[in-house]
Amino acid sequence: MPALFHKNSKAFYVNPQNLNGDAFKLDQGESNHATRVLRLKVGDEICLLNGVGVGYHAVFESVGKEVSGTIKETIVGLGENQYSIILAPALIKRDRFELMLEKATEMGVTEIQPLALDRCVKKTLNVDRSQKIVTSSAKQCCRSWFPVLHEPIEMRSLLENENEQVISGLMGAERSLSQLNLDQNVTVIIGPEGDFTENEIEQMKDAGVLFYNLGQRRLRAETAALNSLAVLNELLNR
Repeated sequence: MPALFHKNSKAFYVNPQNLNGDAFKLDQGESNHATRVLRLKVGDEICLLNGVGVGYHAVFESVGKEVSGTIKETIVGLGENQYSIILAPALIKRDRFELMLEKATEMGVTEIQPLALDRCVKKTLNVDRSQKIVTSSAKQCCRSWFPVLHEPIEMRSLLENENEQVISGLMGAERSLSQLNLDQNVTVIIGPEGDFTENEIEQMKDAGVLFYNLGQRRLRAETAALNSLAVLNELLNR
C-alpha cells in the first residue's frame, strides 16, 4: 500500500468529473473550506480523494471561488486495505452510533449496513447526516474510498442477500476471532445493547454465520464493533 503524503497534508474530495488529465478543480464547498477555513494558498500541496478508490498528490495553482491546480501523482488504493470488511451494526443511540461510524471508517470498512433488530432502542437513521460523518472521517485519514452507508434493514434481509462470509460477535461463543477460518471478504454483525433475540440467533445459525467471543467482559455495542475491526485488520493483513 502506498505511503501517505506528509502527515500534515490537507485532504479534499474531488469529483471524478472535475478531473481533466493532470488538471483538477474543487467544487464550491471544498473550495470554500480550502480558502476560507484552512487559508491555503497558491503552491500548497494537498491530497485529493475521489471517494471511489483513487488518491492524488496535487498542488494549488489558482485560489479563488473555485480552487484548481495540477495533479503530480496518482495513487490507486490510497489508504485502503487489500481485503473487504462490511460492518453490519445494530442501531444504537445516536452519539454512540456516530462515534462508531467515524472510527469504523478510520479502521478501513468498505460498507456499513445498519441493522434494525428487535431489541434496538432506535429503528431509524438519518442517513444523510451519517454519510457526512463517514465522508469527513475518510478525508481526515486520507482514505481514497469513502465507505458506502446503507439504509437500515432487518436481520433476515441481510442474511438473504449476503454473499460474503458472515461472522458475528456473541457472548459465550466457543471460539475467538483468531480461531475462525476467515476469508478476505467478510461481513461482521454486531448486536444491540440488549443482545440478539433467540429468533435472531437462530436465523444466523440457519444461515451459517460463524460466531466468536470478545472475552469475558460485557462490551458496549460500539466497543464490540471497534474491537472486532481491530482484530480483523490484524488477522486479514497477515
